[in-house]
Amino acid sequence: MVLIGSAGLLWHAAQKGIQTGLPENSMDADPVTDSDELAWLCYDALIGSEFEQEHGWHINLMPSSVLNEMPHDWKTRTSKSQYHNLTVVVPHPADLLAPKLRRNEPRDRLHAAWAQGEGLL
Repeated sequence: MVLIGSAGLLWHAAQKGIQTGLPENSMDADPVTDSDELAWLCYDALIGSEFEQEHGWHINLMPSSVLNEMPHDWKTRTSKSQYHNLTVVVPHPADLLAPKLRRNEPRDRLHAAWAQGEGLL
């Protein structure tokens, strides 16, 4: 599974022990997977699900085409972690921010400033 978006930034922060939350934090995780089994689990946690009601966040399962928005060589800078049978691949913070900065919404600019200020870049 590839973790993108704000959840990917927060994953990197957690790996460094950073506990400062993102400004205008989103309440979703954006995974990309080619595993049908994992996709079915994600569907159980979509917006409005019982999972969201219980945990306060939801899954926004993304198509693999969103990875085309990343820099062409993003795969050379990923971090990986194994959680039981699940391998999570997280692009470098600069690669996670590239599509956000192209979108150039206020929240995305705040996320980039946060990443810079927290030493993730």
